[in-house]
Amino acid sequence: MILKIVSLLIFSLLQFAVDGSQLDDILIQGNDALVEDNTQQAIFLYRKGIEEMKRQKEVSLLTTISLYTNLATALSSEGDNEAAALSYQQALTAYEDQIDFVSDMETKEEAKEIASQSSFFLGMVYQDLSRPKEAIEAYALTHDEFDSNHWASYANKGSVFHDNFSNHEKALEAYNQAYTLLVGGHATEPPAEPRYILSQLQYRIGLCLSAREDRRCALQNEDGTTEVVDCQEQAAHAFSVALQYDPTNVSAQHMLASLTADATMKRASNAYVQSLFDGYAVNFEHSLVKDLGYTGYERLRKGFDRAMVNLGETKPMSLVIDAGCGTGLVGEQFRNISTVLVGVDLSAAILEQAQQKRPGLYDDTRVGDVMATFDEFANQISLIIAGDSYIYFGDLLPLFEAMEKGLKPGGYAAFTLENVPAENEEILAETKPDWRWQLTPSGRFAHRKAYVMNASQETNLKIIHYEQMDGFRFEKGIGVRGHIFVLQKPHKGTGDEL
Repeated sequence: MILKIVSLLIFSLLQFAVDGSQLDDILIQGNDALVEDNTQQAIFLYRKGIEEMKRQKEVSLLTTISLYTNLATALSSEGDNEAAALSYQQALTAYEDQIDFVSDMETKEEAKEIASQSSFFLGMVYQDLSRPKEAIEAYALTHDEFDSNHWASYANKGSVFHDNFSNHEKALEAYNQAYTLLVGGHATEPPAEPRYILSQLQYRIGLCLSAREDRRCALQNEDGTTEVVDCQEQAAHAFSVALQYDPTNVSAQHMLASLTADATMKRASNAYVQSLFDGYAVNFEHSLVKDLGYTGYERLRKGFDRAMVNLGETKPMSLVIDAGCGTGLVGEQFRNISTVLVGVDLSAAILEQAQQKRPGLYDDTRVGDVMATFDEFANQISLIIAGDSYIYFGDLLPLFEAMEKGLKPGGYAAFTLENVPAENEEILAETKPDWRWQLTPSGRFAHRKAYVMNASQETNLKIIHYEQMDGFRFEKGIGVRGHIFVLQKPHKGTGDEL
């Protein structure tokens, strides 16, 4: 999930140069058009002003950087981020070239404020252009050179370090700086209602702390002394603080439950999963396959094929539901045996990515809960496929009941689940021999094989194939253990078309 703070200073700093000249009249007209969302007219006027500026011998620094900065803002609003980045850079270059020749201190301060906005918005444009290194440089320029109290540049820099580079130390430092500025009352242009932002910052601080591999964190006491504490405890505290600021922060609720091993939590909330993947959509597949070495989607299809060979089954599947389809990794594996393939996901953003990456893969897509889809297609579904999506359910009984209702007689469900690490499994066998599922620090559920077998039996679904699936994804360089299950709803008779 990307935390990207949009500054509230879009127009307030960019109208200083108003000495009554023709050039300033053009600037003001462009600003008025931009405020009224007439961006094409604003772009025309700003470019007209820049051309006029080039013909004049002496133009004030404020007019110059205002024209370039406002043009960039208008271009970005139109989606032309490459041109916007160039215009922001031109504003910053003009500032650097001319600021030493400005003697009036008030003008210097005004120019510095505009340059601060230019560098901040340049960072945001670089984020949108997937140029994270340049985004970090632009945000650092904002708070290092122009405004040390610019909390939003710290917050956005933290998000780039965390989301693009998994540099939790640098991200934590930036998030803490933004948080300190906001709660200390020193932040430049703080939000009118800061509780939501403070909640998000504490949530992200918690994510950084929980990712620490050594689990040891330094805690600064009020008397100035430092002590070493467990990072997971610190993370749990951060998630708790996030919920104090915003009790509706479902992501913080979920991660707090994960760290405190809340046995009462039976599934991740739809709001949490939707929020997670809406923010993760653009980088989802690259992160999953390239960074985490995910192979579950391929192994699920191979496991299903082995199950069909054992049954002697060769018929195509008339209706296939890809439950929690994501960008279509699993659906693509099963397309060649699907007459109709329907993708279902809670995240509209991830479905948009599926359409962009694999146009035409699905005959239909649905935004919503998979259980509602199973209910909609009661007794019609030939095959349900779910790769790495049932890991957001702890209690599988309601899900299996919904699958049983949706499947036609003789229909199949093929899915993957996580298992706990081998050493954890041994400990659980001794300390909690009746364990069924466990919420892991990653925020996903791991399931015991015996529990899945019992749940399938209770819901009249027969396990026709099982495979252990170790190393299907890697976290911090360690292979994650998992399961492949293929279940079947019993036939009422013989010869049912799948």
